[in-house]
Amino acid sequence: MKLKRRVELGPLKESIKKVLLKRGVGLNIKQIGWELDLKGREFIKPIKLALDQLIYDDLVTIDNKYKFKYQWPKNVIIGTIDINRSGNGYVTTELYHEDIFIHEKNRLNSLNKDTVAIQIIKGKKNKLEGRVNEVLLRSNTKFIGVIEDNGKSAFFIADNPKVGSDFFIPREKLNNAKNKSRVIIEFTDWPETTGCPFGEVIKILDKKLDLKTEIESNIEVFDIRHVFSKKIEQELGALPSKIQKHDIKGRKDFREEKTFTIDPHDAKDFDDAISIKFLENTNALVGIHIADVSHYVKSSSEIDKEAFLRSFSVYFPGKVIPMLPEKLSNELCSLRPKEDKLTLSVELEISNFSQIESVWLGSGIINSNKRFSYEEAEESILNEHGDYTKELGALNKIAKTFRFNRIKKGSVDFERTDVSFNLNENGEPVSVEKKCPLNSHQLVEEFMLLANKVVAEKLSNLKLSIYRVHDLPDLQKLNDLSNYLRAIEPGSPPPKFSKNNSVRIINELLKTNSSSLENLVLRCMAKAKYSTKNIGHYGLGFNKYTHFTSPIRRYADLIIHRLLKKHINNDKVHLVDLEKKCVHFSNLERTYVELERKTNKFIQLNLLMNSIGGEFRGIISGLQKWGIYVELDGGKGEGLVPTANLTDDDYYYNENLHAFIGHKYGKKYTLGQEVVVEIQAIDLFKRTMDLSFCY
Repeated sequence: MKLKRRVELGPLKESIKKVLLKRGVGLNIKQIGWELDLKGREFIKPIKLALDQLIYDDLVTIDNKYKFKYQWPKNVIIGTIDINRSGNGYVTTELYHEDIFIHEKNRLNSLNKDTVAIQIIKGKKNKLEGRVNEVLLRSNTKFIGVIEDNGKSAFFIADNPKVGSDFFIPREKLNNAKNKSRVIIEFTDWPETTGCPFGEVIKILDKKLDLKTEIESNIEVFDIRHVFSKKIEQELGALPSKIQKHDIKGRKDFREEKTFTIDPHDAKDFDDAISIKFLENTNALVGIHIADVSHYVKSSSEIDKEAFLRSFSVYFPGKVIPMLPEKLSNELCSLRPKEDKLTLSVELEISNFSQIESVWLGSGIINSNKRFSYEEAEESILNEHGDYTKELGALNKIAKTFRFNRIKKGSVDFERTDVSFNLNENGEPVSVEKKCPLNSHQLVEEFMLLANKVVAEKLSNLKLSIYRVHDLPDLQKLNDLSNYLRAIEPGSPPPKFSKNNSVRIINELLKTNSSSLENLVLRCMAKAKYSTKNIGHYGLGFNKYTHFTSPIRRYADLIIHRLLKKHINNDKVHLVDLEKKCVHFSNLERTYVELERKTNKFIQLNLLMNSIGGEFRGIISGLQKWGIYVELDGGKGEGLVPTANLTDDDYYYNENLHAFIGHKYGKKYTLGQEVVVEIQAIDLFKRTMDLSFCY
């Protein structure tokens, strides 16, 4: 049941700020209206009123062409607030290495993930502590949850306990929602004189709990753009369906080389292909061919503007919301077999399966011989039979050698397993499985890493480029890890981490194949992001690295393609607000990672709904004062054994040991311990599963 949309001033101001931040350039009122899908004269007045307030707040400026641009406040500390279940928050800012603690009483009217301006205040025990002075940008304005109506007042309780507050819903804003109705609400206001924000019900949700409903709700709540405009359809209609002779001029012709793609079995957007040619001097010419999206998507076109706003394709189980329209992503640009396709290519001459003798970068044209799934390529590699066995075998040997040398030179040796879902003919999940990386996965990954590294090095002499950067790990967290290892293995000397030896020690720890230890190591790591300021990529051990290999599904790669073409052709490079674009990409990426985790958790728990009361094997994946987290075997999901369910003894939590220890019998529960648990309860809306140990 979709309700009629109203233009509320509070959400409108937030939406305008988001648009101006994302675009990074000045926009007039009509352009802002188009971006917000508020087309028509009746919307000019509320947009102008919202802009006037933003100008008054010194958050927006207007130039002599009546274009409006966002400006950050001056002389304040700006960061993003993360709110925990207790209501306290932590602000991450580039000015301080550690997070700044914000007590619940000092949060002002901030909600989770909001961009806030803070000031530092005197904290306890030398802890860095702050106070929110102003909320600059609302991260989310829509939320999913339940209405609680006692007849006198109606409140909205969000499914996510980390939102930061319940919402008061005025009677006239309930819009037919009743007590216990599941709804989507929109933030309308949070006056500083009130204890909680105000909201309005904008959609009443169906009560059925299936994947389709879950995905549709998330698309709305996360404001994922999923419709292409008529202008874009018109531009698509003007694109030629076949490659013209003038398109091939100046391109290197790889069409006679043995070339193939290796992708998931259900993929349709093939960004990359690999070719190999054996030379008489026993060297191999390896081509890494990437779809030339920039040939079709011109800068500042309507397709390009929409692609930037999306920045990424969003993948759900059984559904994709593409960054580019299907005609481009699945047809014109996709490197489909037996079709001529335009590429940007990196060609490497490799000797002894290990040494790069020469590098060529430029525009190319290919004709892929075969489309492999990862499983098909794996079978050919292992059993040495089937199509292109010799070529796959040689590529696999090269990839393994480069991977070995990369790790030896300082790359972290993570081998994460992925959770995948098997769907029925209706697109509903029926089972879950954990998948370990195959040789074919690592083959493709290694050549993509090589291409990204080569391109980053090529572009590094430009004044401005985009890098994929990964900062050093938090040394304090690494030392905490060292203390934990010393506590659980008192006879062994604890590792002493430093900037110079941290990768070597981390790789030694990862060799234990302990998933819980791997999770502890991951918590010490910084998050990779996009930036114009190159600080290297710690996890890969590369001094220079970028994203070049996925322009169909990542806009940052499309920018790199345009930069590379200009650099190769000695054309002048002119880019505006590139660092702001990097921030936009990094923020959206974090949102989509969170959305993927949220969706996966929903599916895992939904598949277990009929198993309440059942027993499962698992390992202890985390310990906190409130309980013990257990990951069920086979990727089935993670749940919590709350302290109230530890009934066979009086347990206390030892923070140094990361263990629960019984006072009476001394029984311990520690990280990585194998256990058997019983499912007590599942709350699909809150994504929680309560467990108890089987004694």
